[in-house]
Amino acid sequence: MTRKTRLLAIGLDAAEPSLMRRWMASGELPVLARLQERAVWGRTTNEPGLYTGAVWPTIFTGVSAGRHGCYYYRQIVNGSYQTAQFLPNDLKHPPFWRTVSDAGRRVAIVDVPKSMLTEGLNGIQVVDWGLHDPTFPSVRCWPPDLADDITRRFGIDPVGQCDAADRTPAQYQDLRARILARIDHKVSLLEHLLQQDRWDLFLAVFGDSHCAGHQFWHLHAREGLQGSASGPGDFLKDVYMALDRAVGRIIDLADADTAVMVFTSHGFGPHNDATAVLDEILRRLEGTPGIHWPNVTHAVRSVYRSFLPVDLRTRLRPLAARVFDSVERIDDLSGARDRRSRKCFMLPSNDNCGNIRVNLVGREPHGRVGRGAEFEALCDSLAESLLEIVNLETGEPVVTEVLRTADHYNGDHLDDLPDLIVRYNREAPIRRVHSAKIGEVEGQSASCRTGDHRPEGLFFVTRPDLRPGALNDTVRAMDLAPTMAALLGVELPNIDGRPIAAVLHGNESPVAGP
Repeated sequence: MTRKTRLLAIGLDAAEPSLMRRWMASGELPVLARLQERAVWGRTTNEPGLYTGAVWPTIFTGVSAGRHGCYYYRQIVNGSYQTAQFLPNDLKHPPFWRTVSDAGRRVAIVDVPKSMLTEGLNGIQVVDWGLHDPTFPSVRCWPPDLADDITRRFGIDPVGQCDAADRTPAQYQDLRARILARIDHKVSLLEHLLQQDRWDLFLAVFGDSHCAGHQFWHLHAREGLQGSASGPGDFLKDVYMALDRAVGRIIDLADADTAVMVFTSHGFGPHNDATAVLDEILRRLEGTPGIHWPNVTHAVRSVYRSFLPVDLRTRLRPLAARVFDSVERIDDLSGARDRRSRKCFMLPSNDNCGNIRVNLVGREPHGRVGRGAEFEALCDSLAESLLEIVNLETGEPVVTEVLRTADHYNGDHLDDLPDLIVRYNREAPIRRVHSAKIGEVEGQSASCRTGDHRPEGLFFVTRPDLRPGALNDTVRAMDLAPTMAALLGVELPNIDGRPIAAVLHGNESPVAGP
């Protein structure tokens, strides 16, 4: 175990590693470039398929989705065909800062996505002040009166829900301005909190690269291809540069003996997926007549995001959250009636992969597929058929791989996860697909997001006795929590992740040259 130290950790939610390294090399992210020069640094990766919804719970618990039980914000309710919202308190494993706090360390935890409020913490916690897609409609804190103090001093999130369809150029400019304002407000909040105590662990996350990746990816791609004459500029780069300055301001407050970790959760790329056609594909493979239930949730959200001004949406956020949850439950009742009659069905999921659940005898109330040989045969058949499907616009396969979840995950909550994970070929849009078994299927993504997630990330760690350099091996996202705990002299019990050895070995760190 390493000697105890203090740790300042800064997370950049869904910041794309290839862009970071490019702009670090070009001098446009100077703080991160200087940090890399004196850090042990390397690549991170997330577990296959389910990383988008599970990434933050996996990072802050140090266990896989099969043990903490979360892969998406809405999941199947075991013993039924209905889905329900998965809340942070539904997680089956505690966050690592609970153990660190119980060991007597003073902790400050600020805006870690998808995290539960940890009452009785030896320190403070801020949940959902300013993140992409917050779980709760307003900030929650430990101790509770901290929420009023933060709101009085720093206001509320100036961005709110960032999704909106058919933005005008002026509306993109407005979103950019609000994201940059949120970064500045967050820095002021963190500077204030950092000065309130001598923290052993100060962990804070910026969600702005996540919002920007979803909304500005097409502007970034167009700028890169055609230059500044193509439009208003690379708003994505603007956000990354602002985050670079923010990281610098926060690091400047750390003393020379404090270890610093900066990390990203996962990355970004173009939003290309087959979510819109997957369920119809499964129907045709099974020979089940198509039942196209109207998606009331999508219609309500589209109207809300497209026609209500930002300020009004911000004021209505608590009411809107309750309305959306009620509408989703109504939509899901229709879906549940459909699922019970099928051999397999698509589960709600993020768009990076498709998720399939088998209607299994003994697990589902009206199971239609027996365990053992029948289940195996169906999974093999589905994989074979899905791999045959071609994108008619490119001639390339639509699916690159079909994974058995049980081959990659384990734990007491494996049944909370999908049975199959469908990895899409995401190099081009997927709108019209074909195979001999299904014929032609056409569908258009309902999402207004032009960027979507990729599993890779980056991390940088500095410490006075740490020899800088790049790691040759990729680190798992679940290794970040035990590494942070180990830097504080705390060992996490019963986890899947392992501390990053090179970060703990001081001057004997086994790393390559930077």
